[in-house]
Amino acid sequence: MQVSRTVAVGLFVPSLLLVLSCCLDADAQMQQSTEHAVSGTVVSSTTHEPVGRALVFTSDLTHAAFTDDHGHFEFNLEGLPTGSGAQPGAGYPVSLQAKKPGFLTDAGSQKTITVVRGQKPVTLSLVPEALIVGRVEMPSAESAGQVQVQLYRRDVNEGLAQWLPQNTVETRADGSFRLSGLHPGEYKLFTLEAQERDPLNNLPNGPAYGFPPRYFPAARDFASADTIQLHAGETITANIAPERQRYYEVRIPVAGVESSNRRGMAVSVHPQGHPGPGFALGFDRSQGAVRGTLPNGSYTVEVGSVGPEAATGVASIIVANGPVNAPTMAMAQNTSIDINLHQDLPATGTTQTQTGRIAPDQPAYVALRSAEEFQDGRGGRTLYQAHGVPPVLQGVAPGRYWVQVQAPMGYAASISSGGRDLLRAPLVVPYGASVPPVEIELRFDSAEIEVTVEARPNGSATTVSGGVEGSAERATLVQPAPGVSVYVIPLVNEGRAASQAMGWSNGNALIQNLPPGDYRILAFDSPQSLEYRTPAAMRVYESSGRVVHVKPGEKAQVTVPLIESE
Repeated sequence: MQVSRTVAVGLFVPSLLLVLSCCLDADAQMQQSTEHAVSGTVVSSTTHEPVGRALVFTSDLTHAAFTDDHGHFEFNLEGLPTGSGAQPGAGYPVSLQAKKPGFLTDAGSQKTITVVRGQKPVTLSLVPEALIVGRVEMPSAESAGQVQVQLYRRDVNEGLAQWLPQNTVETRADGSFRLSGLHPGEYKLFTLEAQERDPLNNLPNGPAYGFPPRYFPAARDFASADTIQLHAGETITANIAPERQRYYEVRIPVAGVESSNRRGMAVSVHPQGHPGPGFALGFDRSQGAVRGTLPNGSYTVEVGSVGPEAATGVASIIVANGPVNAPTMAMAQNTSIDINLHQDLPATGTTQTQTGRIAPDQPAYVALRSAEEFQDGRGGRTLYQAHGVPPVLQGVAPGRYWVQVQAPMGYAASISSGGRDLLRAPLVVPYGASVPPVEIELRFDSAEIEVTVEARPNGSATTVSGGVEGSAERATLVQPAPGVSVYVIPLVNEGRAASQAMGWSNGNALIQNLPPGDYRILAFDSPQSLEYRTPAAMRVYESSGRVVHVKPGEKAQVTVPLIESE
């Protein structure tokens, strides 16, 4: 018995050692795997409930995983190359995104995480898509067949709100339509023009009938249409009933355009005094004329060519129960505007006029951006940039524009044209008329603000100058985490752009190259589209953030509370 027992123990000792060794290797592998594992949860931005079967993936598309029924995900990033200069085991930044049908990416909640030992689980949020559904109710099933439904969204870019095209869909056979994948925001909806298709009402060589644009719910122009306020995950029903009207031929001869430029002609038409989309006319190159059909009404027709010799023409017409053969529209070459840059040189205290080419090694970049609420889809973009020696804004079409000046080593202390202060009002470019030169004074005594962001409730606006505004309540400092956005908004001069912190130093946000003046500083946990050029839209923030005054050449420090998303 004893001998056999001893033999048994001797036989099992190597096996036991092997099992222990395997367990130790497994523990080491598990520990190593844990060091490189990324885990977290995907939630709805509205209900904060977990989102199951969402796909989570890295920005380079090398790693991905689906969430389980509880919204949880986890995958191993071992083998992903580290960043430049990264120390072994120090971790590396990984950009994660999530998506799922029926949800939209919440751009403000995207995480760029650093994978380190003991990485905490992260949370990604998805926004439930909003929907607009409805029906275009025609007089009869044969009236117009499929009708196009156009959706515009009110977008804010560089502090200015403008209406831009969002989507166009065709109705189904029963007149119903569905606009999906919509973010929260403000929208306007309307039908595009449609031709009468009922053969009983559309006889050959007979009068032409059609359906003018109809703006939700029953408006006749874009400006008076209702604004649809969409919230995340919301479905709104919008029914539209176009009216059948008689259409008449319209012909407007166009003069002053070379035949080589006729190919790029653009035509826009809208009810007089009510700019907006909906109506359409075309340019007939063979006849050199604007042609098409319109119902009764008063209209403004604008024609523009493109290219080095760009020109613009405008005409007003009235359609009154008959065809329109309008007088010839004269095209006028678009305006060129001279730019005079006056530099207040810090070394000499004298003023010079800059006449050299505007380039990266020169003191300023000058451009024009549309100030119109509706700009035929061009809103939100820089339309013209100054070039040449001396600098000139070439081929500027009639309209209203904000003058943008970026001076890497200074700032625009004043911008004017013909005595008009362009820091407070847009530049107006009339039809067929010259514009006085734009005078820009550059100064180089810019200020700097260092912002400390604190996560504390009930922050109120307080004026400070230079030092940090004190607080009896201590709070948690917010680290420069992705998504945290700090904005410095001028309290006056609606034409001056707001600044956003682009860098962090020792946990503080830095905003440099600021003109002296008064600013409101706001810190958010996600990027924002602030309509800061509209004072009424900014009143909601009057008790938020901090107000600071900076003097020429001063570096101010201020602490602001973090504004958290609801």
